[in-house]
Amino acid sequence: MSAAPVAKGIEMTEYTDAEITKFWEDLFSREDYRKQLSELAAAFPDKRSLYVDYFDIDNVDKDFSSLVITSPDRCLKLGTKVVIDYSEKFSTNLYRVNLRVKHLPYDVKVEIRNIRARHLNTLVAVDGLARKVTVVNPKAINARFTCAKCGQEIWVPQRGTLLSRPIACPNPATTCNKTANNFILDEVNTVYLDSQFVEIQESPDGLRGGQQPERKTCYIDDDLCGVITTGNRITVNAIVRSKEKKENDRTTLFETCLEVVSVEFEQHEYEEIQITDEDEVMLKEMSKDPLLFEHLAQSISPTIHGLNEVKEAITLQMFGGCHKDNGNGSEVRGDIHILLMGDPGVAKSQLLRYTASLAPRSIFASGKSASGAGLTAAVVRSDEFGDGRWNLEAGALVLADKGLACIDEFDKMTLEDRSALHEAMESQRISFAKAGITAVLQCRCSILAAANPKEGRFVRTSKFVSQIDLPPALISRFDLIFVLTDESDKDKDRKLADFIVGVHQRGELNNIGGAEAQVEGVDVAAVMEKTDKYVPYFERDVIRKYISYAKRITPYMTDDVKKDIVDKYVQIRGLGGDGKITITARALEGLVRLAEASARMRLSAKVEKVDSDRAIRLFEYYLSCMADENGNLDYDRFANTMDSNDRNVNQVVEKIVKSKGKEGMSALDIIDEAGRLGWDRADVENAIQFLRNNSLLYVSTGGIYKAVN
Repeated sequence: MSAAPVAKGIEMTEYTDAEITKFWEDLFSREDYRKQLSELAAAFPDKRSLYVDYFDIDNVDKDFSSLVITSPDRCLKLGTKVVIDYSEKFSTNLYRVNLRVKHLPYDVKVEIRNIRARHLNTLVAVDGLARKVTVVNPKAINARFTCAKCGQEIWVPQRGTLLSRPIACPNPATTCNKTANNFILDEVNTVYLDSQFVEIQESPDGLRGGQQPERKTCYIDDDLCGVITTGNRITVNAIVRSKEKKENDRTTLFETCLEVVSVEFEQHEYEEIQITDEDEVMLKEMSKDPLLFEHLAQSISPTIHGLNEVKEAITLQMFGGCHKDNGNGSEVRGDIHILLMGDPGVAKSQLLRYTASLAPRSIFASGKSASGAGLTAAVVRSDEFGDGRWNLEAGALVLADKGLACIDEFDKMTLEDRSALHEAMESQRISFAKAGITAVLQCRCSILAAANPKEGRFVRTSKFVSQIDLPPALISRFDLIFVLTDESDKDKDRKLADFIVGVHQRGELNNIGGAEAQVEGVDVAAVMEKTDKYVPYFERDVIRKYISYAKRITPYMTDDVKKDIVDKYVQIRGLGGDGKITITARALEGLVRLAEASARMRLSAKVEKVDSDRAIRLFEYYLSCMADENGNLDYDRFANTMDSNDRNVNQVVEKIVKSKGKEGMSALDIIDEAGRLGWDRADVENAIQFLRNNSLLYVSTGGIYKAVN
C-alpha cells in the first residue's frame, strides 16, 4: 500500500538536488529502465518520452514518492536531466525528452469539482471524458527576437499561452536599451513544441442529486498530442496550474487548469468501480443465490408496481451480451436495446431515472430537451481555447460509451439526432463530416428508451408504428419492445392504488421515526412489514459492484443452448401465414444477447439451458405485446407502416380496378366490390388512397379510378 502524499505545510524529509539526482540515477540503473532508455535512444526523436511507474518510486523510497506528488516540477526537471546525461552512454543526445509518471495511487485522485488552491503545483490524477479536443498546433517555447535598430539577437523563454516579448535591447554597444524599441519575432528560428487543448468532463455516472458535470481544460504538449479523441474516457496525471482570467487581467481571481504529464486510457469499461478481495468473496457468494435474478429485478425501482417482465429485461440489459470481433473486420454488438412505448402515467420516466442511477456507468437524457451536442454529437465553435476553430463536442450517447444511455421522450428528438441514431444503434459509432471535421466517434452503449403515443394513448387494434413518431427502421433496431398501456380494470386498479398509497404511508412513517413511530389508529409494525417489499433487496452499491464484476466474464454458448435458440426462432417464424412476418433475423441476435447476459448475471463461463429458457420467456412476453386482438403475430404491425392486411387489401383493390380495364370504376363501386369479398370500408378507402399516392391508380374525368399500366 503506497504512502499517502504529504500535503504542503506538513514536515517531510528534505531532499537536496544532489539526492534527487542520485535517486533517479539509481532507479534508471535497473534492468527494465536501462532497456527503456536504450529503446528511447534508438527511436529518438520519433519517441521522446520515458515512462516511470509511480509504484516503482514508492517501493524504493516512500518519502521521495511523496515529494514527486508535492513538488513535481523540481523532481521531473532533475529526472529529465539525468535521462539526457544517461543518453550519452548510447551516443545519442536526447535534447528534448519527457519524463512522465504514470499509475498514480488512488489516494491522489481528485474529482474535477474538488480541485482547490491546495492542489496548485502538485501532481494529481483526474478521471473524465474528453468532451472537446482541438487540433494540434505548434507552440513557441523559446522565441527568438531581433532588435529593429541594431539587429541584436534576443532569446525569450515562453511560458503560458501569451507571447512574452523582450523589455529592452541588451546590446551594450548601442543606446537601444535606453529607448523604447521594436522587436521582430524570428518565426523561422523560434523553437516550437506541439501543443493541444483538451476539455475533460466529469463522468456522469458518479453524479447524484441533480449535480451538473464540471469541466476542466487540459494542456497537452509534445508526443502526447493527437492521441486523445472526443469521447475517450481517460485518466490524466497532471500538475494543477493557475491561470489568469482573460476578461480582466487585474483581478486576484484565477482559474485552474491541468498541465498533463501522462494520460492513461481505460482498459476495462468498469475499472473505476473498486472491488476489494472481500468484495469478490461476497459477490461470488451472492451469485449462488437461486433467486438472484428475481432479487436483482426486485431491486429496480421497487416503488413502481408490477412491470415484472420489464424489470427483468432491464436487469439483463445492465449485464449485457458479449461484443464479438469476427476477425474479418466485422463486429457484432453485445449491448441490448430496449424500447418502452406506453401511455402517459405508467412510470416510464421514473423507471429510466432509477435505472440510470443504478447502472455502474450511465447517463440520462431527454430527446425533447436535448440541445447543443444533443444525443449524438455536434460541431461547435468555441473561443475558450483562443483559436476560434470548430471543435467536435460529444453528445449523450458518446458520453455513455461502454455504459447505459437512458433516453426519455425518445420520439421527440431532433431530425439530426434521429438520422444519426440508425448508425449509432447498430454499428455503435457516429460518423461526422461537418465544418471541415471528419470523424468517427464510438458509442458502444445499451439504450433504454421511452416513447409516448402521438394521440395520447395507444390503441391495440391499430398499428403501433402509426401511433408513434419514430421511423420503422429505427424501431427495428431494438431487441425488445414493451407496450405499457393504462387500461381500466377494477381489480388491477385497486391493487395499484393500494400499492401507491402504501408507498406514501411508509414514507410518512419514515419521516416520523420509522418502525419506532407511535401513531394513534395505525398499526405501525404491520404497515412496515407489509411495505418491506418497497425496499430494494440489494443495496445500490452492491448491485453496481456485482454488475462491474460480472462484465469481466465472457461466456460461450453450448450446443444445447444453440439448438434451443435456433428451434425457437424457426418455430416463431413458422407461425406466420398469408405473407406475415413474425420476427426478423435481428430478433435471433437479440435472443443470443439475452442468453449471454443471463449467464453473466450468474457469473457463469457457459451459456446454459437456464439462460436460454430465461431469454425465450422474456422474448415470448415481448411477442405477446406484438400480437393483435386475436393473438396473431405480425411484425409489421410494430415496425412498419403497412402490415400484411394492408398489403393484401392493396392487392385486392388494384386487381378489382384492373379487371375493368379502360372503363375504370368509381370509388363507391370499388368499395362495394371489395366489401363482397369481405373487406372493411375503411381498409378499402385507405388502399385507394395509398395506390393513388404511389401512382398505381389515377382519377379520370367524373371521378373514375383507373389502373396505371
